Amino acid sequence: MLATACALITLSSCATFNRNDAAVKVGDASLSAKAAEKLAATGDSPATADAIRGALTKWIRVTVLEGSIGTAPAAITTPAELDTRLVQAIAVLGSSKARSTYELGASGSPLLCLGAITVATIDDANSVLATINSGTSFSDAAHQFSTDTVIKDAGGVVKDTNGKECLASQSISAPVVSALKDTPVGQPVAADLGTFSAVLMLRPFADLLPESQALIASASVPQEQLDAIVDGANIYVDPRYGRWDRDSGSVVTLTS
Repeated sequence: MLATACALITLSSCATFNRNDAAVKVGDASLSAKAAEKLAATGDSPATADAIRGALTKWIRVTVLEGSIGTAPAAITTPAELDTRLVQAIAVLGSSKARSTYELGASGSPLLCLGAITVATIDDANSVLATINSGTSFSDAAHQFSTDTVIKDAGGVVKDTNGKECLASQSISAPVVSALKDTPVGQPVAADLGTFSAVLMLRPFADLLPESQALIASASVPQEQLDAIVDGANIYVDPRYGRWDRDSGSVVTLTS
């Protein structure tokens, strides 16, 4: 009964639980109960059972994927590191397809990295476009002509509120996506966007920051490929935490 109770409440509150025991194993790699609680903790509050199962699921995926790409195993000590290592492992798997996926552009890339020079009218946009086509760099043209000071100062690089240069296609306004549809990466185009106009461009893959290229690479890996890799691993979960469910690819309660 105690084991069942521990699976349903905050596991750190179960005094008889040995926190040095392995909470989960993947092949020869293991994660202790103490380390699992640390990966699942938020602030000063103890980790809940659901949070621990989520951290175990992520740790399993990181460990299996890193093993598949030959990365030397190393301890993961923080939730942020766990997230970073997962993205990095998936990015390595998708690195060979990242550029080709991105160059599908607005017609198929999951992430779009925009360049823009905002102006008042479509005639102004066509004039700026002619300047670029005559040899002025996109960045220099943005510094010279953009009416948006943020974009002007960034040399035409469009970023979200968190400073990221690549955006999910569904988060970009429909008129912008429509203007860029079927436009090759690196080719600027003038567009009337209603209340203003702009010269738009999908920035070349080589111009993107390494972390942006990694995000595109990770988005290039189909979920079924990741599931197949993890599904083939030898995974053990201490039943006090739950069990590994291959259908969902996650640690779930014993009663699930």
